[in-house]
Amino acid sequence: MKTNPMKFGTGMTLGILGLAGLVFWGGASLAFAAAAPFGVPVRLSFKFFLNAAGNRPATGDINTDAEIEAQIARGNQIFSTWTSELRLHNVEIVDVAGHSEWYNATTDDRDAIRNAAIADPTGYAWRNDAINIYITANTGCSARSKFPPDNDIIIVCQSIFDTTVAHEVGHSLNLYHTHETGGSDGGDECPDTLPDDPDWTRDQISTNAYGKVYAQLTDAQKYNVDMVWSNLMSYHNGDQRWMLSSCQMDRKSTQASSDQTWLLTKRPVYVDPDNAGSQNGTFPHPYRTIQNAINAGALNNRVLVLDQGTHDNPTSVVTTATDVVPRKGPATVRDYKVPYDLPSNLEESPNPNVRNAIIRAQLADRQKDILGVITNLLEAEKHATGRERDAIRLELAQRYRDNQQFEEAAVWFEKLADEADQPGLKSRSRQKATVMKEEAERRKKQKEKPEIEANNQKAQEEGNP
Repeated sequence: MKTNPMKFGTGMTLGILGLAGLVFWGGASLAFAAAAPFGVPVRLSFKFFLNAAGNRPATGDINTDAEIEAQIARGNQIFSTWTSELRLHNVEIVDVAGHSEWYNATTDDRDAIRNAAIADPTGYAWRNDAINIYITANTGCSARSKFPPDNDIIIVCQSIFDTTVAHEVGHSLNLYHTHETGGSDGGDECPDTLPDDPDWTRDQISTNAYGKVYAQLTDAQKYNVDMVWSNLMSYHNGDQRWMLSSCQMDRKSTQASSDQTWLLTKRPVYVDPDNAGSQNGTFPHPYRTIQNAINAGALNNRVLVLDQGTHDNPTSVVTTATDVVPRKGPATVRDYKVPYDLPSNLEESPNPNVRNAIIRAQLADRQKDILGVITNLLEAEKHATGRERDAIRLELAQRYRDNQQFEEAAVWFEKLADEADQPGLKSRSRQKATVMKEEAERRKKQKEKPEIEANNQKAQEEGNP
């Protein structure tokens, strides 16, 4: 995403914001906790049911911390590929002792485990601010989650794909299988996925939709078939499930936005210029402009989610710690004009003294004569008035700055700040004068440091014969 540094630069954090003040629930030993990823983190709490001897499963597809992290990384890779604002956030991995009765639990035990955990949150390390993912030793099952509103639990066994955790979180965020209701059209409530059946081959998906096998399809038709065959929410292609449709993206954003008070580490603020309805910053009702979000005071330590496309640059500076992420594709912010007007083409000035001095300055510039440029600009400034004079003063300040004469640059920026008639120019010049003074002072100290150190060394030597 492109941002204009004058508006987005000051005070804005475009990086990872660590999770502060995270409370780990008692009753289990903490094994791992990861910092919140960039974007809108969906909190996941992993728990291993230990056997009577206090051990995790000895073998399996998800019996180590590293394998959990691999699931998180794969899920975030998929989300990132489709420019989703959401990211999986592993807030902890804990060992749950004292409940070995669930060590070999199956996915059919999901509701019983949920009821027991809610009744004894300490003993089960149950959290009300994350999806609780309980891992068992059973190798005869895969995983099972729950749909909203009880979307706070997932049971994971030891026979899973690299994409299983992301798939199950998809269900928690209200995504159905692509083959829901036996493959009838719209069974997953997404019109942009073709009818599907869990036992179909890719050619069967193709034939059902288009009457031809996959190899005979157009590129556009192949893409539609692949959207089902390799869909994260399908039963096809195992480890290679990686695609998400536009409708699926919208469904999970809608659910995450609805659940943000308990599920998300950082709350998103959505902006979509095409929104014609009401605005409150949620996904269903995004702000139309970044400035609207700022005016509403909605960006205090939040994640600004810009829908794919072009956005108007805000006139206010974002001064809070706010991540900025695109959604569904590249999001750009239009560059904007500086908040003042100055004349150009001063070589055509009606004032002959100004005109001639500027022409001489241009000649010196072509000859790389820095001193000649500044000398003639100073001459032009003496004869100029109004905004022509402001334009020349700004050029002088910038030439001194570029020549690393920071004290002189500060002088000319201050002249503009004191005498210009445009508030935008005055404000910007005042800021730049401060920067120039700070840089001049920094370089002065840097220059004096070796001399001070040499004097200190000399004093030490004289005091220690």
